[in-house]
Amino acid sequence: MVALRRKVVATVDDSIDEASADVTAVLTDGRRVHVFVEHAIGSLQNPMTDTMLEAKFSGMSDAVIGAAKTVQLIRACWAVGTATDVRTLTALARP
Repeated sequence: MVALRRKVVATVDDSIDEASADVTAVLTDGRRVHVFVEHAIGSLQNPMTDTMLEAKFSGMSDAVIGAAKTVQLIRACWAVGTATDVRTLTALARP
C-alpha cells in the first residue's frame, strides 16, 4: 500500500460535483485509462441499497466483533426506531 500511495497524485477539481470522481491512471506501458463517475455510490443521486449498506458494514465489523455479532447488530440497528432501550445495541457494538 505504501508503494502504491507514493505513485498516486490526487488533486481537487472544484469544477465537478463533490459526489463525482474524475480519475486518470497512467499505466507502466504509458497507456492512460480515464474513468468519470458522475454520481458515486452512496451519493444522494445514487444511494446504496440496504443490502449494499449491510455488506459494507459487515466488511468493516466482522473482523472486530465477529460475523454472528455483526448480524445481530445490523438487526438491532434496523429496529432502533422501535427499541425501548439502546443498551442492547451498544453492547453488540463492543468487541
